Amino acid sequence: MMVTIQSYILEVKNKRSSAVIYINGQEVEVLECTNSTSCRIQGVKGLSCPQYCPFIVDAKKFVHGMKTKNKVEVLNTPT
Repeated sequence: MMVTIQSYILEVKNKRSSAVIYINGQEVEVLECTNSTSCRIQGVKGLSCPQYCPFIVDAKKFVHGMKTKNKVEVLNTPT
């Protein structure tokens, strides 16, 4: 994972869970998620997080400048 100017490392939070997500163009990678156990119990998580995960959806919306449902914080600083 190489962090470039067009890439973001975002922390997406709600009341119960949070996720750290790396976005570089169309590539999305969940680095850390406190909700992954719940996803496995519900049967929605296989090898990776699904694209309809609310944390991934909000991260993509934030990058495109749209309003998000959860709190999004940028962890990397563009140089």
